[in-house]
Amino acid sequence: MKYILDLSDVTDRDELYDAIEDQLPVPSHFGRNLDALYDDLSDAINDCDLIVKNFDEFAESDPAYFKKFKHTLKDLMVDIPDFTVHFSSDDEPDDDYDNGEESEYDDSGDDYSDPDDNYSDSDEYDKMETD
Repeated sequence: MKYILDLSDVTDRDELYDAIEDQLPVPSHFGRNLDALYDDLSDAINDCDLIVKNFDEFAESDPAYFKKFKHTLKDLMVDIPDFTVHFSSDDEPDDDYDNGEESEYDDSGDDYSDPDDNYSDSDEYDKMETD
C-alpha cells in the first residue's frame, strides 16, 4: 500500500496535522502531536510506503519541528520493518530512506540510525543526554 502526504502550503504545526488527518489513516480522535502520530500510525500501517511531498515550505518555516517530524517517521521505519518513507519535492530529487543498517543523515548531519539518540517532543529540539 502507498500513502502520499502532500504538504503543499503547510507552514506550521496546525496545518501539518490538518494534512495528516486528511491524508493518512489516523483515527478521528488523533492527538495532533508527534507521539500521537507515532502511536496511531504504528497501529494503522503495515507493509506500506509513505511519500512526503512538497515539504520545503514547512521545512523552511519551522525547521526544528520538521526535523522532529522526520525523526518520528524514521522511528516508525525502524520499528515497522515493512514501512518506508520517501521525501520528494518538485525541485529536488527524492530523498529516499530505507530500513537498512547504514547511517542516514539529513542536511543537519544528524545520524538517524544511532540508537542512543533520544529526542524530546518539546517546542525546542534538544538532544537529550542518556547516562
